[in-house]
Amino acid sequence: MEKLHFNEQDLLTEIGSIGTGHAATAMADILGHKITITVPHVELVSFDRVAQFVGGAGRNMACIYLDVLGDLPGTVLVMFNENSAHRLLNTLLPDTDLNFFQLSQLQQSALMEMGNILSGAYLSALADFSNQRMYLSVPRLAVDMAEAMLSVPMAKLGCETDYALLIQARFFEESNNRGYILFLPNPGATQRMLAIFGVGSDG
Repeated sequence: MEKLHFNEQDLLTEIGSIGTGHAATAMADILGHKITITVPHVELVSFDRVAQFVGGAGRNMACIYLDVLGDLPGTVLVMFNENSAHRLLNTLLPDTDLNFFQLSQLQQSALMEMGNILSGAYLSALADFSNQRMYLSVPRLAVDMAEAMLSVPMAKLGCETDYALLIQARFFEESNNRGYILFLPNPGATQRMLAIFGVGSDG
């Protein structure tokens, strides 16, 4: 499968919208600010293009990785660019010194907890919508260029396919913080999602 048919893309966009909407609500509850989200972008992309969806391969990002286990396995990434991570941490941990590339243990824990909450809300919505069991691993944090961080899940998927299904949305708050949620289901999980809802590709 090297492209999505229209009905497949429509279904996966709807699934992404539900998951991201729940995540945005969770973030708004934590920060006490209104959050709006973009309509999710769904595309089957070659590995070398995934970084484009978070601002480019050389962009510095804080990324929380979580493995998705259960009936629809894959990887969820919650990513913040440098400015957004600064604003987020200043909200969660005011009056603390901040160095993006040398975060304190408390700052790392705060970002991982935020990633855990957002991805948990996202996956809970997807699990309810699809009536499938989905579990999250313990979160892991990395601060690096986008290309370097995306190489880990891409390498895992690369054992099975040259393409990744990207369900991606950006969420914003009033102070213009920007974050990204990316769900990269394993190839078999993508086909299972489509089959559950009676949507399939002819080729």
